Amino acid sequence: MNFEYIETFLAVVHTGSFRQAAKQLGISQPAVSQHIKNLEASLNTQLIIRDRKGNQLTPAAQKLLPYAESLILVIQRALSALKSTKLRIGASSNIGIYLLPPYLKHHLELYDNSYEVDLVIDANPVIADKLETGLVDIALMEWWDNRPGFTAQLWQSEELVFIVPPNHPWQNLPKVPKAYLENIEMLGGEKGTGTGRLLQQFFGEQVHKMRISMQLGSTEAVKRAVQAGLGVSIVLSKSVTQEVQAGLLYAIPIDVDNKTLRKELFVIWRNSISCKNPVHQFAQILLNEST
Repeated sequence: MNFEYIETFLAVVHTGSFRQAAKQLGISQPAVSQHIKNLEASLNTQLIIRDRKGNQLTPAAQKLLPYAESLILVIQRALSALKSTKLRIGASSNIGIYLLPPYLKHHLELYDNSYEVDLVIDANPVIADKLETGLVDIALMEWWDNRPGFTAQLWQSEELVFIVPPNHPWQNLPKVPKAYLENIEMLGGEKGTGTGRLLQQFFGEQVHKMRISMQLGSTEAVKRAVQAGLGVSIVLSKSVTQEVQAGLLYAIPIDVDNKTLRKELFVIWRNSISCKNPVHQFAQILLNEST
């Protein structure tokens, strides 16, 4: 498909007329008609019906529309990337909020004003998709599904802890035994963090006895709810450092076969990135400082 023809197709769809599309694109109306004709020929299907009622999209055009918009968006991203000097970092919510800032500060000091840095913080699945589609250059995530074309290296192994409010019966426990977590109701945080899969791995079939009483959507919401006495939960240890120091929460390690429950965190980038690329430089700072 010719991308110029795709752009013309979208202009006709969005403006509603060949005349307005020509005006928007800065070309003649006959040129718009020829672009649409050529696109229809290349796809071997009719896309637009022109009659007295105006321009009607065929079922084929309706199917093509979302893909056409995606194609143009990809082209715009590619052109922007060629001109950009930005390092676009993606991070899952817990990592971006609680773990990444010191590393980012060090990187900015080390490469002062060499290039701009954009940080995108979102849910794990969203960051994975942004990395794959080129919206971010490097990602820090709580899991990775081994998509081809990327390098994923273990960054940190972060302890998970059981958090309870002050005056909770378990607050002075050195560790929470595995048996204590059976038939317990917990507050749930952000979906897609991989914590559920980790619990399944460590607790096996017994994990079904651990129930989510309320899904709150974020670790910050979970912490506030636990402080208010609405329940208990499992979170990354470093996400509650300040609350534990202030006495607002108690964080108790989870004992699994004489080991504490930990989550592996990953840094991921494209295989094609060269050693001189800012992405590789930032990755090395992360990996070197975490060892």
